[in-house]
Amino acid sequence: MRILAKILLMAALVAAMLGRTDRAQQLTVNEAIDRILQRENDETKMLRLYNPVMEIYVQDMTLDPEHGMVASGDHYFLGRAILSEGTLQLPSKGNKKTKPHPVKLGGLSGVFTKESVPDGFLQMIYLDPKDFDRQHYRLDYVRRELLGEVHCLVFDLTPVKEMEGDHFLGRIWIEDQNYTIVRFNGANSPTEHPKGFRLHFDSWRVNVAPGVWVPAYIYTAESEAHNLLSNRLVFQAQARFWGYQPAAKEEDRARAESQPTQERGIDESAVDRLEAAGLLAPPGEVDKILATVENNLEVSNNLDIEPEVKCRVLLTTTLESFPIGHTILISRGLLDVLPDESSLGMVLAHELGHILSKQSLGAEWALRDWSDFYFEDGFSHFEFPIDIHVEDGANGKAVELLEKSPYKEKMVSTVLFLQTMNSQAKTLPNLISPHLASRTPLAARLSNVAHDPSAIKGGEIAASPMGSRVQMDLWTDQIDIVKDKPITSASKRERRPFQINPLLPYLVPSGAAGGAPQRKTGATDGGKENE
Repeated sequence: MRILAKILLMAALVAAMLGRTDRAQQLTVNEAIDRILQRENDETKMLRLYNPVMEIYVQDMTLDPEHGMVASGDHYFLGRAILSEGTLQLPSKGNKKTKPHPVKLGGLSGVFTKESVPDGFLQMIYLDPKDFDRQHYRLDYVRRELLGEVHCLVFDLTPVKEMEGDHFLGRIWIEDQNYTIVRFNGANSPTEHPKGFRLHFDSWRVNVAPGVWVPAYIYTAESEAHNLLSNRLVFQAQARFWGYQPAAKEEDRARAESQPTQERGIDESAVDRLEAAGLLAPPGEVDKILATVENNLEVSNNLDIEPEVKCRVLLTTTLESFPIGHTILISRGLLDVLPDESSLGMVLAHELGHILSKQSLGAEWALRDWSDFYFEDGFSHFEFPIDIHVEDGANGKAVELLEKSPYKEKMVSTVLFLQTMNSQAKTLPNLISPHLASRTPLAARLSNVAHDPSAIKGGEIAASPMGSRVQMDLWTDQIDIVKDKPITSASKRERRPFQINPLLPYLVPSGAAGGAPQRKTGATDGGKENE
């Protein structure tokens, strides 16, 4: 009896302890929820201080019997997001009112206009800017999870009742230091939206300074018949943000535009204005990498070009490269998809061909007033006129340079890249610039330079995934090259060159890396912690 009494007493004590633990855990979760709600409302107010550059790229999708879902068209928007007003800055057109022009995304006519596409993406940087509280939402704890190097609490978020306007349904990730929401994945649907359209998205924020988390990347996709279980996408899209130092940018822009062109020259002034507008990365380590490849071309061809050729990086996703005087501009998006150094050598050799022929393509365009810019659907790629004779001349010079370069023996992947780009140029005109597409005749010429043309038929990677290689610091606009080998699919059916790939940013606390840029890959870098 004594033994039984002891057992019962121990069981009662354990039960009491477990009950206290459960109550303590419940209290801790409730306290965390209060902090999450307060922090998100503070975040919404804080974001109104910034006017970052916002880029939206959309691809319509269709089903191909052999390759699965492939892109069938695209749309592009680029402007400065005025977060205090919740709008994308539009160019001044006087008092003239223009009728909203419909935009078909995946054939969904009448759902979007040129104005509503940017505004729709701006809504995705917030969970709910008006009613994010306990009266409108229920938060259910799921587990702890690691996103990159950031420890997170994971909650499911559910509207308590049907509300007017936008409401979010999905999952949220909260860093466990200041309880900032760093990722939310789900759907945001206005109840009054025609056709009950429900857009599903994955929105990420990154830590650019101690305690400062800002929108960085949004991926969204809509499946057939608005069915999450369907693999037949109607369209997919991504939005990127950068340039979060408004005061510094405004000072740089004013200084660049106030300098007389005669003092610095048209070419230098044009480059300064692009950088001040937030469209050109500041000088950095990537420029040195590009300069090394360009120098290899010069040295192997016994060239001595004066003034010195420089290389700079445009921050856009679009595939661009062109010279302004003796400065070669190459876009972040193009650096992302080039398969190897030899292909980069091909791009730079073409631009050197323009420079050696004393052809500057972009100076007059860049020397504009960048205080107000907005590129809308039907992107004209900086309005460069294409002269096929000029481009043929630059292609011919590029072949000469490459034949004497260290890249001569490594042209297989370059040829495949050009062939694949040529096959996509008409389908994706807002991604692939006409100037870049004009060098596709190089494929035939370079296949003769390559010593093993038969290898071009298979086995090589046509292009690296979009967004897999270049990382950006959203606070300083500095960029860097990811040293890891780009992640690629082993399945030919899943290889979709020049198509949007969902990215999972590798989050880093600003204190751990001094505000370092966030590495993005094609697969998750995070993992679950103890649940």
